[in-house]
Amino acid sequence: MNPSSDHAPLSDPSSSARRDWLRRAGKFALLGGLFAGGGWTLAKLKANLWQVRRERTLMGTSVSVVALADDKEAAGAAIEAAFAQMARAAAELTRFDPASPLARLNRDGQLHVVPHHLHAVLREALALSVQTQGAFDATVLPVLRYFETLRGIGRLDGQQGAHIEQRERLVDYRAIHVDALGIRLGQPGMAVTLDGIAKGYVVDQGVAALKAHGIEYGLVDAGGDVQAFSGSDPQRHWNVGIVDPRDTARVAAVVQVRNAALSTSGNYRIFFSADRRLFHIVDPRTGFSPQGWSSMTMMAERSVLADGMSTAAFSLALPDMAAHAAAQNLQWLAISRDGDARWRSRELPMIAGEARRA
Repeated sequence: MNPSSDHAPLSDPSSSARRDWLRRAGKFALLGGLFAGGGWTLAKLKANLWQVRRERTLMGTSVSVVALADDKEAAGAAIEAAFAQMARAAAELTRFDPASPLARLNRDGQLHVVPHHLHAVLREALALSVQTQGAFDATVLPVLRYFETLRGIGRLDGQQGAHIEQRERLVDYRAIHVDALGIRLGQPGMAVTLDGIAKGYVVDQGVAALKAHGIEYGLVDAGGDVQAFSGSDPQRHWNVGIVDPRDTARVAAVVQVRNAALSTSGNYRIFFSADRRLFHIVDPRTGFSPQGWSSMTMMAERSVLADGMSTAAFSLALPDMAAHAAAQNLQWLAISRDGDARWRSRELPMIAGEARRA
């Protein structure tokens, strides 16, 4: 795994603790030292399987794709197909390219011809907004854009708070209209960001491409969003480490992942104020960054849902978050803002680390 992501490989390959984790992990564990740091890697594993890994930058982050197969050329071709499919989806979902359909929607307030990936992710985003009663809302971009202008400030003052409150009036997912005429934003000045859900959707596209090319064992890691699959054999799975938000060089927990997606959102990498109270997640109901959590991890069948829910969960109290996750059959790990308290769902397959069951 890329050590700069919100999920990390297990550390210290010679330690007895790690050997114990390996004994419990099964054959295909995701481990530090197994993968090279960049470019592409080729390794021969047992049972005549080749492990092929390639890495490149996509969506502003390092994305790695791993395929295990008995034909290394076929594995490489599958990985290239996965990157191509992910790049096509990302091009429709970015807000940073002025020519992208999302950027045009934000500029013009409407979009008559809606490409497939943008339509699909907007539908996912709106469904999640309804499910979480507005804890997820793609229309927070006016607030987030203002946050980005404040990078490096010591702390918010009253005037800046007033500017945030003014932009907060534009936040309302119910004002996004998607129908046969296209997409329309209901208020002048509204704008949409899919930063909190699009990366998961892109990971889903990469996994789908790997499977379509006959890969039975594979993994896509996109800086905090991981999806791993290992066929129908219940003894095969991957181990994924979740970064400790108090010290990103350490691992807070290790989770077994088999045919599932894992997404972590945190407040410890991208922040705008020196006191770190203003960061890249916005509570849609207040206009400010939520202060209850430092890290929130969700496990789901699809990365788009894990990604969106890990974003939404930051703005929810523990009982509400747990209820919303249970309603969607999600497993989770929550770490308090100070990092001292940790809770997890009862069925989360955590094999290392400590957290209270909720």
